[in-house]
Amino acid sequence: MTTLQPEPVFVPSQSAPAPAVRTWLRRIHSGGQIVETCPDWCTDTHRNDGSGYLDDLQHGAQFDGLELAVFDAEHGTAPMPVLAGRISVDPYSSDSRRRTPHIHLEPFQDEVMERLTPDEFAAVIAGVRSHCDRMDEVHAELVKTRVEYR
Repeated sequence: MTTLQPEPVFVPSQSAPAPAVRTWLRRIHSGGQIVETCPDWCTDTHRNDGSGYLDDLQHGAQFDGLELAVFDAEHGTAPMPVLAGRISVDPYSSDSRRRTPHIHLEPFQDEVMERLTPDEFAAVIAGVRSHCDRMDEVHAELVKTRVEYR
């Protein structure tokens, strides 16, 4: 018989600004319970985190990607997000890289770069910036080529 657990109730902490800190009682699958507190940067709802395995908990904050109109054989074009992701931390993970805030980056839909450290994320940003500089050069060449083509 399955017992439904109530939704977590977020109680503002008395020692921090009310909107930033969320705390709830979490029942652990193997027995017992623990009081969880969201980091102030976490925007996850934790709607389904009222019970479960400790290592299922993740705190995070999404950031949107750029949407590009990509060719779609059925619809002509379809919006495709690129470079979307989230800051994440998995406080109970057995993987030490997940227990520290990191970036989960989706270069394009359904592809992922996981557990990026600040230095690794900076390297990705530098690579994208460099590529955009190269695309500026290609754009200038295209403009020149189109003028000469006429």
